[in-house]
Amino acid sequence: MANYEVVFDLGSQYISAGLKEDGYFVKVPSVVAVDNTDPHRIVGVGVAAINAGGGSASNCKLVYPILEGTVVDVVCAKALFNELFKRVLPSKAKIFSYVKVTCVVPCAIISSDKKTIESIFLSLGARVVNFLESPLADSLALFREFHAVKGLIVNIGYDCVDFSVVYYNNIVAGSTLFYSGKHLTQAIAEKIRSKYQVQLSFEQAELLKVNCASLYPNDMSTYTVSCVNLQTGASENINISSKELYDTVVEFVRKYCNVIRSLLASVNDTVCSVASEEGVFLCGGGALLQGLDSFMHTELALPVRVADDPANVSITGSLMYSEKPQQ
Repeated sequence: MANYEVVFDLGSQYISAGLKEDGYFVKVPSVVAVDNTDPHRIVGVGVAAINAGGGSASNCKLVYPILEGTVVDVVCAKALFNELFKRVLPSKAKIFSYVKVTCVVPCAIISSDKKTIESIFLSLGARVVNFLESPLADSLALFREFHAVKGLIVNIGYDCVDFSVVYYNNIVAGSTLFYSGKHLTQAIAEKIRSKYQVQLSFEQAELLKVNCASLYPNDMSTYTVSCVNLQTGASENINISSKELYDTVVEFVRKYCNVIRSLLASVNDTVCSVASEEGVFLCGGGALLQGLDSFMHTELALPVRVADDPANVSITGSLMYSEKPQQ
C-alpha cells in the first residue's frame, strides 16, 4: 500500500495543495461555479469556475467556500479539495492508498471549524487529517530563507492577519486580526467615494490598491479607475494618485504595528529581547504593499524583512514540516 501526505493551505482567494514526497504544489482560485437551478451541480472549479461564471448571460453563480481559513460551504469546498487531490496525487493513488492530510489553519480557528474541514477530507478518502497553525508553517520557510530561529511572524492574508512570536519552533504568543487585505480595499473604495462622490466597484478598488497604494510618502504613482457618478449615474474615469491613498494606508498599517507592540509586551523579557533582535518577518499577499517593510521598520525600530515569495510561504513551509515524535 502506497503512503502519501498531502498538505493544504486554505485561503479565501486561493487554495494550495502539495505532495510532501516531492515538494510539488498547485494553486487555484478558491471559487466554485454552481448551476443556478441546482446548487448541488458543480459546473467548474478554480479558473474553470471563473470562466463558466463570467458574464450576465451565465447560468452559473460563483461560490467562495473558504472564509477566514474556515469552510462556509461544504459542498463547494469538497469539490475544491477533490480537484486538488486529483492534481497532486498520482492516478494510481486513488485506490488502495494511505493518504494523510496536513492542513494549514489560522491561529484563531475553533474546534468545530476543524471538525468540518476534517470531515470533508475523510469523506474524500483521507485516512488521517492533522492541522498546522500558519505561524509554524510560515516560520519554517521564513527562518530558512533568512537564516533565523526566532522572530515575529506576520502573515497578511486576504481577510485576516496572523501575528505570532515564534521561538525555536514554538508559538510563544499570537493573535489573529480580522482586518486585512479586503478591508483595506473597502477603505480605499470609501475614501474615493467620499472625495469624488463616485461608486467604485470592489474589483476596481482592488486594482487601485495593487497598482497605486504605497507607504512611500513621495510616491508619484497614479492609476485610472472606472466608476459611477453618484449624482448623475453616469460612468466615468478618474485618475487617482498614490498620495491620495497614503493616509488611508498609513492608518491601516499602524493598527498592525500596535498589535506587534502588544505581542512583544506580552512575553517575558528574554523572549522579547531575542525576538526583537531578529525583528519582523512579513509574508502573505498583503506583504507586497509598496513600502510596507520600510514603514514598519521606522514605526517599530525593529528589523523588518519580506519573503521573496510572500504569497506562497505557508504552503512552502507546510511542505517542510515534520511532526515532533511522540514523547
